[in-house]
Amino acid sequence: MIRFRVIGSGSSGNATIVESGPTRVLLDAGLGPRELAERLIDAGVDPASVAAVFLSHEHGDHARGAASFARKWGVRLKGTRGTYAAAGLGAEDVPGYDVVVPGVAVQVGTLSVTAVRVPHDAVEPVAFLVEGGGAVFGHATDLGHLGAKLTMAFQACHAVLLESNYDPAMLRDGPYPWSLKERILSPYGHLANGDVGRYLEKGLGTTCRSVVLGHVSQKNNHPELVEMSASAALDRCGRKEIELKISGPQGTGWIEVDATAPRAAQLRLF
Repeated sequence: MIRFRVIGSGSSGNATIVESGPTRVLLDAGLGPRELAERLIDAGVDPASVAAVFLSHEHGDHARGAASFARKWGVRLKGTRGTYAAAGLGAEDVPGYDVVVPGVAVQVGTLSVTAVRVPHDAVEPVAFLVEGGGAVFGHATDLGHLGAKLTMAFQACHAVLLESNYDPAMLRDGPYPWSLKERILSPYGHLANGDVGRYLEKGLGTTCRSVVLGHVSQKNNHPELVEMSASAALDRCGRKEIELKISGPQGTGWIEVDATAPRAAQLRLF
C-alpha cells in the first residue's frame, strides 16, 4: 500500500510526501527548509525519516528548499542531470545527488520511483510514477500539455496528482503581463482546467480511484472552477467511483492509494 499527502501546492511552494511501509520520499521541495520540516511534523512525519528527495525540475517553487533540507537532515537528492545543473546543485554542499534517467526505475526501500519526461520550460523536467506494495501513484505538476506518452505511463495508476493551473478567461483578463501569459499558454507552460477535463474524460486509466488536482493559480483560477470542470468531465464518462480532491496551497490530508481496482483497459487517446 502507498499513502501520500500534499504538503505544499502552487507558486508558493510544492512538495508531496509518499510512503509505503517504513520508506518515505519527498517529491519536490519548493518550501523553505524550516517550513518544509514543520509541515512534515504536522503530518506526523519525522523529517529525518525521509529517505530521498526527488526533484521534478529546477524552478524555485519545486526546488527552493532542497539543498538546505538535504544538508539539515542528511537526505540524498535525486533528479535528472539537467535539473542538477540548472538548479546549481553542484555548488551546494549536500549529502549527495543521484542522477535519475527517465524510464529507469529507482528503488528506495519499499518504493520504486520512475521519472517520465514532460513538456515544460525547464531544462529536463519530469513527472513521477511511484510504486509500492502493488499500488501505483502518478505525480505530474508543471507541464504544458498531456501527450500520449505521459497518458500511457499513467494508465496503471491507482491515484493521480495533476496540476490544473489556470482558467483561460481569468488568465486572459488577469494582471499578468502578456509575455507571462504567453509562457503559461504555451505547449511548455501549464495545464488549463479544460486540458485536465479532457484527460479525465478520455485518458484516465480504469485502475484509478483517486485524483488530486493542484498547482491552482491564485490569480488565474479558482478551486470551484477546477472542481466544476473536473467533476463534469468525470460525469460525462461515468467515472462515479473517482474520489476527487482539490489541493490548496497548504496541501491535503493523507490519501491512501487503493491497489485493488481492476486492471486498466486499452488506452483511449484524445
